[in-house]
Amino acid sequence: MRLQPLREMLKIPNTKVGMAFAILVPLLFSIIWLTGYHDATDHLDRLQVAVVNEDGEQANALAEQMMDNMPFDADLASYDEAKEKLDQNDITMLIVIPETFTENLAKQSDTSLQFYLNSSNSQVALSAAESTARQMTDSIAGSNVQAEIIKENHIGNFATSMVPMILGFIIFIAVMTMNIQMNIVTQILSRKFGKWQLFWNKQLLLLIIGLVVTTVIVTIHALANDTAASYMQLWGFELLVVFACISFTQMSFAIFGNAGALFNVAMIPFQLMAAGNIIPTDLLSPVFRVIGAALPASNGVQGFSQLIYAGESVSSATLHLVLILVITFLITCIVLKLKRQQPVQFVKKDENAAAV
Repeated sequence: MRLQPLREMLKIPNTKVGMAFAILVPLLFSIIWLTGYHDATDHLDRLQVAVVNEDGEQANALAEQMMDNMPFDADLASYDEAKEKLDQNDITMLIVIPETFTENLAKQSDTSLQFYLNSSNSQVALSAAESTARQMTDSIAGSNVQAEIIKENHIGNFATSMVPMILGFIIFIAVMTMNIQMNIVTQILSRKFGKWQLFWNKQLLLLIIGLVVTTVIVTIHALANDTAASYMQLWGFELLVVFACISFTQMSFAIFGNAGALFNVAMIPFQLMAAGNIIPTDLLSPVFRVIGAALPASNGVQGFSQLIYAGESVSSATLHLVLILVITFLITCIVLKLKRQQPVQFVKKDENAAAV
């Protein structure tokens, strides 16, 4: 068997890049996820819970006992304050001790504790909170105490629960793939046009693509799914996510050249982990939370989880995305300014064509 074609393949840089992807992608996912998720569920005490006592002083002892025995970080709060935090996903669960609870408990009458959960939270957090709620009521003397679990912002269509991932994360994959091709196009045209002329024309094309992609994808999901946010809320936030992803992945190629594709792929496990839909970000180490806050897709998923389920403000995710967009674009411009301009090849016009 002649191996000359194999030798020629190995001389081409694209072959080596493909081999690097095959080895490094699963390696990166393994290292990052095994490190980031290590013993994450042992840190449930980082999850916040609010306890609202509507039964007065006679239930203070019970409230203190509940807060001491649950695996979460719990504090007393007013109902309005706690409800606002629950809607913003700042707390995992809201527990309400209703009026006459201790009186009904003393009479052995049927009574219940109310446990409010936000359906936009991760399934790990919801499962842990629901399990704790049932254990808590079972531990109270008397079998007449029931756990009334109330899931806020519940969406019945399972397909809708996938929308935050599609609009917030899959768009990063799409844009990353696009910029791989844009990087090749830039290299091809770099000998025919000045670097800044080529750069700003590419930005115009990316602007048009971003507007089209945002409008098409948001319109499809707005028609197919019942969401708490309005069309314009979804459209505006998706536009910011798309441009942040474009700017971030473009910066990677500006800094690392062809290796920018591998850098972008390396960011995928970080963004999946810090998105908060698998496990709450509070269970991750501070390092991974900081990294996630600096990446576009993780902020996109978190923001769309709020918009899709509750229609709540996404000011924090919006601020992060704006900073990502501005900073990465400035870095791209700085790197481009420092790069040497390749000699522009001027193609002579055919004399006959010129005469015509």
